[in-house]
Amino acid sequence: MLPDSKISQLIGSQIPGVTFPAEQQVPAKGAISKVIHTFADYTGRMIRNEQLHEVKRCFHVAGVLYHNGSSALRNAIESAFMYTLSPLICGKHKELLPLSLKTVRLRHLQTIAI
Repeated sequence: MLPDSKISQLIGSQIPGVTFPAEQQVPAKGAISKVIHTFADYTGRMIRNEQLHEVKRCFHVAGVLYHNGSSALRNAIESAFMYTLSPLICGKHKELLPLSLKTVRLRHLQTIAI
């Protein structure tokens, strides 16, 4: 399992364009959702700018974090990352999502449809 305290460093090493405020460099316990929200904001900018290669990288990193992360990290990806990005994801972006995030997105869409 990935340690929550290293998530911002891991994201930054894989996606150099993401910059985290100083307080998110080594997030305090419970602050992982702020790190994921910053990551989601960056990914959203890449979607809006049609940077599909970078969007794919972001989705891949999010999928790895989701698969290997703590329950707090998984929850942050479900609630902050996917919830924030869901309105921006269209057909071409949907195809870039790893299977685990496609499942999360589908659950999210089913929840809001009820």
